[in-house]
Amino acid sequence: MKKIILLAIIGIIAVSCTSKTGDGIFKDVPVSFDADDPNLLHLAVAVKADSFLVIGARGGFMPNTYYTILKELAQKEQKPIVDYTAIQKESEDDPGKIIWALYSDSNRAYIIDSTGAFIALPGEVNFSSGPSDSLKAIRDRDYPDARIKPLSAFNVIAKDLATIRMRYAKFPDNDWIVLILEEHLNRNHLYELIPLMYAIKKVGFKHIQIGRNLGNLDTARSVMGTYGLYDFEKDELQGLYDELYRPMNMKMPRQVPQKR
Repeated sequence: MKKIILLAIIGIIAVSCTSKTGDGIFKDVPVSFDADDPNLLHLAVAVKADSFLVIGARGGFMPNTYYTILKELAQKEQKPIVDYTAIQKESEDDPGKIIWALYSDSNRAYIIDSTGAFIALPGEVNFSSGPSDSLKAIRDRDYPDARIKPLSAFNVIAKDLATIRMRYAKFPDNDWIVLILEEHLNRNHLYELIPLMYAIKKVGFKHIQIGRNLGNLDTARSVMGTYGLYDFEKDELQGLYDELYRPMNMKMPRQVPQKR
């Protein structure tokens, strides 16, 4: 996967979060760090529509995690299941190859090797090709009970975030993260990102802020910090809490517009 190192400045994380009181009103809850401190981790995950996810922290970005969206119809609810599937790309114009990984039905998780890496390989031919013979051989030899399924881009991001969080454990904001969407992405897109939010929570983050990029991620990477937080109306804020945060048993960071 082509490595693209991006240099940018991450905006300041919101200084308070909200909790729901008995009468349905949200109140501010102070946090234990000064948001104006230039030495904070300032961790973020940016979502480029139909293209890639990328982790940013302390003025720089990790390589892009490219993805494609695969959909299938759930039999019971007749609603599409949306999977953000990791792909390997050699260039921006390359359509990519789906990355396939070994998956254990016993614990419902991807299998990792002794170094902690996913046991995964891209398809050998093109974007629509199935798993490679090499991956099948590894499965048959070492993991006969495993299934082969596309690797989730969300799992790739969560695994990288877990490594970063461990490396910067002493930073006061190491359990805070900003999820940055492009300006045209709306609340419906957030529902597709619920599995990502669950994965982020699972690796230890307690506060997930939602932000919106004011530019285009392809042309404004150098000013990635110029995003504003969503400014929801009260009824929208209540709905966002009820539909996204309460099911995850998470506090929702305060939604306020960023100064610019």
